[in-house]
Amino acid sequence: MQLITDAIEWFANDGGTTIATLFPFMLLGLAGLYVLWLVVGYLRVSQVAIEQDGPGAQAAVLLPPAADGQRAAAPRGVPYCPVDGLQYPPGARYCVQDESELLLACASCGTVIRAAAESCYHCGTRSTTAASDSH
Repeated sequence: MQLITDAIEWFANDGGTTIATLFPFMLLGLAGLYVLWLVVGYLRVSQVAIEQDGPGAQAAVLLPPAADGQRAAAPRGVPYCPVDGLQYPPGARYCVQDESELLLACASCGTVIRAAAESCYHCGTRSTTAASDSH
């Protein structure tokens, strides 16, 4: 019974001070989470987005089906989405439809590598997408 009485007295006398002290920190924590959410959202969109408007902009192109019903292979050095078969212009790294990482066939040896890779792990040739990003 003494424990309950002590808890009631603490809440009545010191509870308001404790809540008043913690409230600004709770607000800062919520504001920090909101800012983090905005930053992560911006970074995610900036990596996925490809400029589709303006002069000379190239949109994604669907790979034509091959004769056997399978999806045709993309030309060497052209980034493509392995999930939905869209081809992208050089410099693209992520699919705008499903946000998966793009692949490309090495222009020299034909080895399939990530579009974000700087060079082919098989022959060492610099990829066209990495070369266009660096300029």
